[in-house]
Amino acid sequence: MADSGAFILIGASTGGVDALISVLSCFPPDCPPTFIVQHTGGGFGESLTRLLDRQCAAEVRAARDGDRIGRGQIALAAGSRAHMRLGGGRPMRITLLAGTPISGHMPSVDAMFQSAVPGASRAVAALLTGMGRDGARGLKALHDAGACTIAQDEATSTVYGMPRAAMELDAARRCLPLQKIGPEILRACAAIPPRATQRRATT
Repeated sequence: MADSGAFILIGASTGGVDALISVLSCFPPDCPPTFIVQHTGGGFGESLTRLLDRQCAAEVRAARDGDRIGRGQIALAAGSRAHMRLGGGRPMRITLLAGTPISGHMPSVDAMFQSAVPGASRAVAALLTGMGRDGARGLKALHDAGACTIAQDEATSTVYGMPRAAMELDAARRCLPLQKIGPEILRACAAIPPRATQRRATT
């Protein structure tokens, strides 16, 4: 895949582990930089990272403050007591910020999505199965700023809460069954024109 400067954002909650395996299993070894927030209990983040790393051709690593994530790398925030936010630069930099829950969660999908709004022209964001509304407002902000936004459909969601909330806000350009989301993410990344990367060098 040619380097379009695109990056990928994924949020998930209940049922998200299986959904993430489905999406990430189709990613190539040199996939665009990918950032994921998965709601899970404390202490499960490392084991989930190892599981996804085994299932994916790209490298899956736990999000760490100050890390820079480039092509072929996937940063996962799960079970931590800090929100993952995207900073600037190439490769893109992660900042982990402690604080209070946002949309009822820490880490929060909304916090990650909102942090990426300045780089929305290069972003492809997907909101997967989950209970509640976390991620819906952030997906709407990305959508309005020009990002490609995707929500998982009701039929393939374990819990159609977060995706439903996104659809109610008209936050998703596409509502897709799970098996089509991974390929659509990669297609959308490849379709981002080079001029989008030249216009803004940071998020």
